[in-house]
Amino acid sequence: MSKAPSLGLAALFVLVGACGGAPAEPATPSSPAAAGAPAHGATPAATPAAATPSAERPYTVIVTADRVKAMMGDAKTVVVDVRSPEDYAKGHIPGAINLHGELWRTPSAKGGKPSHDLFTKADGSIDTAKYDALLGGAGIANDSKVVVYGNHSGKADGSVPAVVLLALGHKDVMFLDGVGLDQWKAAGQPLSTDAKKLAAATYKSAPANLIVGLDHVKKHVAAKDAVLLDTRSAGEFTGTDPRDNKKAGHIPGAVNVNYEELLGKDKTTVNAAQARTLLTSKGVTPDKKVVLYCQTGTRASHSMLVLRELGYTNVSLYDGSFQEWGNREDTAVEK
Repeated sequence: MSKAPSLGLAALFVLVGACGGAPAEPATPSSPAAAGAPAHGATPAATPAAATPSAERPYTVIVTADRVKAMMGDAKTVVVDVRSPEDYAKGHIPGAINLHGELWRTPSAKGGKPSHDLFTKADGSIDTAKYDALLGGAGIANDSKVVVYGNHSGKADGSVPAVVLLALGHKDVMFLDGVGLDQWKAAGQPLSTDAKKLAAATYKSAPANLIVGLDHVKKHVAAKDAVLLDTRSAGEFTGTDPRDNKKAGHIPGAVNVNYEELLGKDKTTVNAAQARTLLTSKGVTPDKKVVLYCQTGTRASHSMLVLRELGYTNVSLYDGSFQEWGNREDTAVEK
């Protein structure tokens, strides 16, 4: 996701683009929403501390198929399939509605142009009216318990919509871990080909300060008062893989933890102990401000969810990410 210099996207994360490790991409317990719609450059508010997960204790936002099944008896539960309409039609979790990942952010673009950004207004703040219409029209209300599933975490049609919801201030958001439908079938659950439509609801966004922009990141680089966590591949970080950017490398002072290191072979999230050990070894500790980025804010959505689950309380996501930073004349890079 990239923005104009004055824009900033972050606080409820972070959030449909090419942040994944592939050449192209086709954002924890939820926190109370801050009133109003802060500008993207606003300083992110700390999220409330949550119970610290353990290797034995399941995550609370990144959930299993069994947890989703147990929730389906609750009338307030809305299961959202964010895969393509074509894939949805072939078979989905019974009762799930379809809101393709492409509907949640701006289209893909190259050369530093806005790509997979959250929708924003002229002043850089989140376009709440657009999201209110999208969500309310789909039958999602502010008190809905939303379960997002699709591709694995760190994908535009995976965890990104969950992070967008968090950024909008939604208080009850979950993401079905792994490749959602694979996990659902592995749990012995049936599929449906019946399209589900819900009656329209009223939705009112109250964005949290989760998404940050260019100016915000520049201030952190100058002050050296935050951990800039680059969730891209090692090649992108060191500059050997420039992608389509004019500049190669990383934001000065950043540390690299590829988002894939927080996923297992089956694309489910590694346990809390493993994630905590990895992050701590790179100096990413809960007492520090952490600003996440990747290429477009997509891969970083997985890291956002994991950090929140681990109890990190001051985490934001740079929406423009390296798609913006690596294509400007007024930014420096390191290799």
